[in-house]
Amino acid sequence: MRTLAKVLLPLLLVTTAYAHDDGHGPKLGDQPKFGGLVTAVIDYADVEKGRKAKLLYKAELTKNSQGLIRVYFYDNDMKPVNIDGFAKAEANLLYKEPKAKKWTSKKFSLTKKKDHFEGELPLKPRPPFNVDVIIEHKKDQKLFMAF
Repeated sequence: MRTLAKVLLPLLLVTTAYAHDDGHGPKLGDQPKFGGLVTAVIDYADVEKGRKAKLLYKAELTKNSQGLIRVYFYDNDMKPVNIDGFAKAEANLLYKEPKAKKWTSKKFSLTKKKDHFEGELPLKPRPPFNVDVIIEHKKDQKLFMAF
């Protein structure tokens, strides 16, 4: 029994040391409208609050095989939100380099279209990777979402 504990304890410590943070904003269980990933949109100032950050909107990120991503916005009931009040958008691709095994980031821009934002990933990363998006709201507020 002691041998098992000696093996499992270091493994448990290593696992928790590399665990991702608890997320940004409330955990959602909504179904995507376009087959993408749905996440909480929060105020950028509340990023450090993790799951306790206040939900402002919901967003869905889709990605096609050519690396084109689109970000759609919804209210709490998953009804589309008019994005006229949204301004400049910037995204950050966080990916793990296969040979170096370290996380790297590359910023890229998103362009506002009629009902969504879109942009091209700067490269085609292999999983795991994350896309963080910051959008300036015309109310002098920055919105944040992490996919």
